[in-house]
Amino acid sequence: MQRLRTIVSRAGLALFALALLMPVLAAGEEAAPGKVADIWVFWPKAGQEAQFETAVKEHVAWRKASGDPFRWTAFVPVVGTDMTHYVFYSGGHHWKDLDTQDAWAKGAKAGAKFAEQVGRFVERYEHELSELDDKHSRWKESEEYRFFGRSVLQLRPGAYGEMLEALGKVHKAATDGDWPFSYSVSWKIGGEGGMAVVYPYKSWGDMADPETPFMKVLASSVGSEEEAKKVMEQLNRSFESSVYTIYELRPDLSTPK
Repeated sequence: MQRLRTIVSRAGLALFALALLMPVLAAGEEAAPGKVADIWVFWPKAGQEAQFETAVKEHVAWRKASGDPFRWTAFVPVVGTDMTHYVFYSGGHHWKDLDTQDAWAKGAKAGAKFAEQVGRFVERYEHELSELDDKHSRWKESEEYRFFGRSVLQLRPGAYGEMLEALGKVHKAATDGDWPFSYSVSWKIGGEGGMAVVYPYKSWGDMADPETPFMKVLASSVGSEEEAKKVMEQLNRSFESSVYTIYELRPDLSTPK
């Protein structure tokens, strides 16, 4: 959780602490992945988490057998303020892929099937989309990722330009300095918060502070420690709130391989 999260949390607001989570290509996706992610969040009824999980396993198996064009990856929170929800994520899509998904869902009557298999165990749910900001992201794929830290940040009104200028300097420093850790920046479409930043980790130990603090990398890029501090202050004041959650990957609840 430290790494790029350390950049911001120690300067003030924890900017670099959700696409939502690692990019997962849809089956049959084009060679160049898209930037859109489809995200569903479910809160099971209290005391029915086990039944919910059993039903989800049955449902994702049905979706695969029925030709769902999207692959779904499941995550559960292990650190955060709300430990009662499940996230199902499908990323790497182009906007037109959502039309393909909608057509399949209608033809397969996926909504009715979900209601039949899972719905009775669900208290409430939310649906959102996100679009990757690949100009400010550095992501290295790995099958060893187990945890994903996600910050959801609410942009202060009128601060987009100020934020983008500072974010560009931070990203340039990470790129020029060959910062070895991955991060993904995306913009939420629907729900609270505007920006989501995700970090992948292979283990709890992977969250320890790096030997070289990012502020030193940033200072080298912008010319001085004082200038680096100004960049982070500019970035921090662009946001009015931040919520950080660490999620654990749940392959057993994801689309079967």
